[in-house]
Amino acid sequence: MARQLEAIFEQGVLRPLEPLTLPEHQRVRLTIDEKPDQVSSPTARGNERTAELEWLAKESGPYAGQWVALHGRQLIAHGPKLAAVSAAARAAGIAEPFFASVPDKDLPFGGW
Repeated sequence: MARQLEAIFEQGVLRPLEPLTLPEHQRVRLTIDEKPDQVSSPTARGNERTAELEWLAKESGPYAGQWVALHGRQLIAHGPKLAAVSAAARAAGIAEPFFASVPDKDLPFGGW
């Protein structure tokens, strides 16, 4: 069965952006379709996601402990499981949403 999914290449490993329901040691065939419009520099990617980062800084409080999917300053989906949030973002027709895990609460102060 053929299906298409998004993955990210990190530290020499392709990591799917959604869970796979494959048995252990299942062999698969990969076709790599690089997206030429994406810039590989983390700084450049961060600059492209300024709106999402601003939303996280200002609006994420009510979503503590959840995953959020954003498109610009628009919240597309949220919930406790990344797979469900990713599916909801795809169902909404967002090709490349920004996913973030919102921390449960502010980190405690650990200084002197």
